Amino acid sequence: MKKLKCVLLVIGVLIIFVGAYFAGKMFNKSSVQTSQTSSSSVAKTSSKTNSSTESSSTSSSNGSGDKLDYESITPMQTAAAIAYYGDHVVDKGCWHGLFSSYSDDIDLQQFDNADHLNVKGRGNSWSLRPSNMNGGALAQYTVGADGEVAFYDVKTTNLQKDKDPVATANLHDIINYVNDHGVVDQIKDKAQHIHLQQ
Repeated sequence: MKKLKCVLLVIGVLIIFVGAYFAGKMFNKSSVQTSQTSSSSVAKTSSKTNSSTESSSTSSSNGSGDKLDYESITPMQTAAAIAYYGDHVVDKGCWHGLFSSYSDDIDLQQFDNADHLNVKGRGNSWSLRPSNMNGGALAQYTVGADGEVAFYDVKTTNLQKDKDPVATANLHDIINYVNDHGVVDQIKDKAQHIHLQQ
């Protein structure tokens, strides 16, 4: 009976997580379009950003199977892409080595609120931790309705002092970074090794 309750609870959490993900996409489509417009105007000022944006737009419109797309990325692929970006770009605190070191498996935990964080996103926060690690800091993040990802290095003994993000980035930029570095297969593989915890 206890096992059945656990299974139902996991299924319920997954349904809520997936439902919130798609509801956010549906209700905030205009925010995403505004974000895309502003990021394309910023891209015009930098040739490097412009070429990566054109590359990403071209690959998305061609329907290339080896690219991630903002509209069709799965929640676990999103977590894997955020972990990769955190490891390779943020590269601070517990984000350092998160994707490439420690373990193939990563535990993902969703928290119902982000009250202890300054950039609250949609009100939920997620933490990533290598499955073979039991303590220490949490690589925690929030995702806003506009796609803004805030990266936190939260010490479990110091929750009230780690309120400021160590970095922020837009999810569009994270996906472009993954696509431009040709690591989509690594992201998809790592997504298979991310385990939602309760």
